Order: sequence, then C-alpha cells, then structure tokens
Amino acid sequence: MSDEQSDGFGAISVKPVIDSSTTDFIQDFYVPILSESVEYKRGAGYFTTNWLQSAARGITELAENGGTAKWITSPILDENDWEAIKTGDKAKRDRVLRSSLSGTISELETALDNDTRNAIAWMIADGLLELKLAVPEPSLGGDFHDKFGVFIDGEGNRIGFQSSQNDSKHAMTNYEGYRVDCDWISERESTAVSRHEHRFDQLWNDENEHVRTYSIPESIEEQIANTRDYGSRPYEQPEQVSSGPEDFSLREYQKEAVDAWFGNDCRGMFQMATGTGKTFTALAALEQYAKSVDKPLLTVIAVPVTHLASQWADEMEIFDLPKPHLLFGSVSKDWKQNLSRITTNIELATKDHEIVITTHQSLYNDDFREMVERLPGPIAFIGDEVHGLGSDEQRLGLIEAYDARIGLSATPERYYDEAGSRYLLNYFDGIIFEYPLADAIPEYLTPYEYHPIIVEMTEDEVEEYKKQSRKVAAVAASEEIDDETVSQVASQRADIVKSAERKYGALREQLKRMDDPHHLLVYTNDSQISEVQSILTENGIIQHKFTNEEDEEERDRLLDGFEQREWDALVAMKCLDEGVDVPATKRAILMSNSGNPKQFIQRRGRVLRKAEGKDKSVIFDMFVVPTMTPGDDIPAVEKSILERELDRFEEFAENAINKHGAWNTIDRVRRAYKL
Repeated sequence: MSDEQSDGFGAISVKPVIDSSTTDFIQDFYVPILSESVEYKRGAGYFTTNWLQSAARGITELAENGGTAKWITSPILDENDWEAIKTGDKAKRDRVLRSSLSGTISELETALDNDTRNAIAWMIADGLLELKLAVPEPSLGGDFHDKFGVFIDGEGNRIGFQSSQNDSKHAMTNYEGYRVDCDWISERESTAVSRHEHRFDQLWNDENEHVRTYSIPESIEEQIANTRDYGSRPYEQPEQVSSGPEDFSLREYQKEAVDAWFGNDCRGMFQMATGTGKTFTALAALEQYAKSVDKPLLTVIAVPVTHLASQWADEMEIFDLPKPHLLFGSVSKDWKQNLSRITTNIELATKDHEIVITTHQSLYNDDFREMVERLPGPIAFIGDEVHGLGSDEQRLGLIEAYDARIGLSATPERYYDEAGSRYLLNYFDGIIFEYPLADAIPEYLTPYEYHPIIVEMTEDEVEEYKKQSRKVAAVAASEEIDDETVSQVASQRADIVKSAERKYGALREQLKRMDDPHHLLVYTNDSQISEVQSILTENGIIQHKFTNEEDEEERDRLLDGFEQREWDALVAMKCLDEGVDVPATKRAILMSNSGNPKQFIQRRGRVLRKAEGKDKSVIFDMFVVPTMTPGDDIPAVEKSILERELDRFEEFAENAINKHGAWNTIDRVRRAYKL
C-alpha cells in the first residue's frame, strides 16, 4: 500500500450489480476492495488456492493493512490444497514446522505467484487466514453451497455481496453475477449487509442448527474431508486422514516407568518432575496396552483445563493411536451424543480403539459415567495432573469401570487433604515410578538460577496480619464454625502476604537490572495484575495478560507471540500453573505464591523446559518478611509468616546453580528471626 492516507471504501466505485461479461472480478472487484479492507469474511461452496494466486495483490494489501480473512467452505477440497491447509493449522502449534514455512508479508505476493500452497500454509500459521468447513445436517441434506461475503474497512464501512461464483480458478471462466450492497448508501443496503454478516457469524460460531461448522483439527478428527478432481468426477471417496507413527524412542527413565506400570497390572501413578515427558510416557504405555488387548478398547483421558486437550492430541500424532475425540462443552456442544456414538462403536466392534479427551469436570458428569460404565471393557483411563481428581466431587469420576489406570503428576499428594491423597493412592494402586527434578537437570531440563528477593511488609500490613491471625485462631477453636469458613479466613490472611505493597517497588528495581528483558513470565494474583502490567509497560516491556478470561484460540495466539517475541512478557495467574508448555521462557518473577507446593513446583516447571538458544533459566522470587530488624522479642505470628515462605525457598534453592548464594540471602533472615 502507498504511504498516503487511505480513504477506505469511499475511494472505490462499486456497482450494485456486476457480471463476468463486463467485469474482471479479480482486478475490478476483489483487488481494489481487498486493498482497502481490514477484514474479509467469505462463505463459498468450493475453494481452491489457485483463486488466491489470481488475487495475490489484493490479499497482500489486506495483510499489509493488518487485516485478516475468515472463510467458510465445503470440505470438498483439492487434495494438495487440503494438505497445505492442514500444514498451516499444525504449524500454529509446532514451532519447528512454523519456522520452516518461511515468509513475510512483503514476500506474500511473490509467494502466492510462485508457491501458492506454501503461502497459504504460512498465512494460516501466522493467523492471517482462518478457514472453517461447513457440513449441512441430514435434516437439510446436500452440500454447503452458499456464496456470499462481507468486506470491512478501517473506518468500519462494510460491503456485502451475494454471488453465483465460488472461489476457484475454474469458476472465473464461467458467466457469473454478483449483487453488491454498501452499508453507507441506504438503510436498505445497510440491512442487507448486516444480514450477510449475521449469517456468516452464525455459521462461523457453529450456531446454525441446520449446518455444522468445523475447525480444521475437528474436521480431521471427523474425517469429513473429501478430495475434488475436476478432471473426472466431482466427488472422491472420503479421505482417510491419519498420520502414521514417526521414528521416536523413549528415554531410559520413561521405559522404566512403562515397565513398572505393566509390572503393576497396568495401574499406577507416575510422579515425574514437570517437563520430563509425563504425557509422552503415558501415551507410550497406552500404545503398548492397546496392542496387548484383543477386544475393542475405549480410552478416556481427563485434563484439568481445556487448553491441555489440544496438547494431548498433538502429542498423540506420533504414536500408533487413533485420532482422539475432544468431548467437553466448550468445543463439543453435542458431546453426550458424540460419546454415545463412540461407546456404541466399541459395543458393536465397528472400531478397535476409540480415544476420548475430556476435562476433570466432565469426567464426573452423570451422563458421562453412565455411558462409560455400560461398556463391558476393556477401558483405559489416564488422569493428567491427577492431584486435581482427589476432591470429594471430582473423585466421583474415578469409576471402577476403568481397568487400566495411569495417574500423572509432579505433585500427586493433595495439599492439606490426607483423605483425598489416600483415595488417589488406593484408586491408582500407588506411586509406581518417580523421576525427581535433580535427575532431570541438566540432560532433560534447563539448569536454573534462583534469586530470592526480600520484601518487607509495611507496619499496617503486619498489624492486619496479626489481626487476621487472631481471627483464624478464634474460628478454628470454635465448634460452631465449619472448615470452609476457617479456610476462607486463613485465605484472607494469606492474601496480605501475597499482595504485599512493597513488591511493586521490588519489581521496578529488578526490571531496571535486567538487560533486554524478553521471554519473561510474571506470576501475579487478581489484585496485582493491573498494577504489574502498568509497571512493565512503564519500563518499555511489551506485555500481555494470560488469564482465564482469554479463550483457547487467544491463548494459543499469545503463546505463539511470546515465543516469537511479539510479546516480551506474559503476566499470568493460575491458568499457567498446570501443563501448559511455555518452553521459550527464560526468566520468571514470582510476585504471588500460595503455600501449596503443587503451585510453586508447577510454576518452576514452566520455566525449566528446554528450548533452542536457552542455556539456563532465572527465577526471581518475592520473599516476604515482616521486617529485617525484628528485635529480640519476636512474636510467633511473625515467625509463622517466614516458616510458610521458607518451605518454598528450600524446594527452589536445593537444585539451583547458585544454591549457596541463594542460601546466603536467606541466612540473613534466618539469623534475624533466630530460625
């Protein structure tokens, strides 16, 4: 695009009706409108990448505008186009594959001319192009055959069109006609454009009861992709999309874990340090188990948070295992119907092996349990971050129907819940394999430095902590107050330490000492996150929050951007505690920690994963003390603050490169408080 100020769609002469006998659709319609657009929504019955090659200049300028394209099409695709689309979708999550799809916006037009399918793959990988596939329900019948679109410019002006033409090179040779509406011309045209956009958004969000709309991974899973051959017949047999096992080998300790599991009648828990390949180990055990049974097998994998489901599905691709079904509310509105179909496949022996990935929450749903329990077996179960399944409510999902059982966690014991811990140990038949952090560094995890930062509480915070401590003691001693109330009061006291005011000053000082801070994680709590984001921005650090408010698609985008240095820092709360891979992280600042070992051990694990160009990790830990000059008569309540903090320190310091230097920092505190 030129450096001159764009006039948007106002600079374009748009006719209300056009046809191919008088109009070059590419040069006279698509290119000029795309060049002024920031978003292009298109529904087309057929799509081929060759169409994009024709419209290369318009697509390039859409990208240069910071624009994106969203397209819905029928799953009737050219086989080579389909492979390019799948490659681009996989590259969103695969760092090595994405880096191999070289290309920038400035090279886009050339790439579209020379290697269109490669260009499509990296457009999808970079988020410039999103594609979904539409399939009418049996009640409607036939194919998705709609042809309409909406362009939006930087001023919010919209152009809508209904056409007889698909987005394929072959369609450009036909006699075709378009009806075009511009929302700034009249109320009638504005209404028409709004209806087009509403219809598109309804399809995109899978909210049309007569049409199912699939994202690419779901489409592969459902195996609905066909190939289209213009040279012979329009429909081929359904493409069986599968990826065979690649060459890989288990590490020696992973082999030991698998052998221990089989030696314990295919039951047991793996207690393995975060980042040492628990998922990989469990899938290797499952693959062997599936080959050992002579009846149709159902496998259920339960994850604590939804965005871990796709990570499991990705890991599964290199094993000789079927494509998994993701069954939970946010990705599968009809999960009950789908689970019924899956269990029927097993009952009727129409499938040898079906794999379901669900959430801890869905696992104990009555319908989920009943459908699984009706199967005669065998049924395998893998519980990821298994400590989360030990609560009174969630353990309802741990049914006896599961014959083979694997529990995974770096910290399987439940904090302050002996009953829940015992239940898990009994259900999984004990911890049968352990692989601690000390054994994994440096061969499989990155060595790390640990720097405790001493933060003194204000006088008001100390007084408030004492006040809350008296309240904790009073409610704990009362027989009329339930345990939940006691826990709430104790949590309010803990929040005083987590949110100590002087942590913000300590953060500013630490950031000033950092040379070119990048690939930085900052762990906060709800009361800190806004102020922490402001401090990072003040210091010229490009940051983004990573919380439960972002959906799965946005989280994937944030993690990709973090790895590619689009963001210097992610400011996270609890949602990065369990299972999410962030190997690019080089530094972490722990602004807020609970006393729960599960949490701080998981957070350390996020930082220690290996990545290219990363020789070590650095952890800065805010260590809260009442004061560094306590005097001779130290109240027990002040010592209790330190005892809680020291548990975390000892765990972190033990395996740090600078273990002795870290101990020296804390020894000042120990001496001051005579600990």
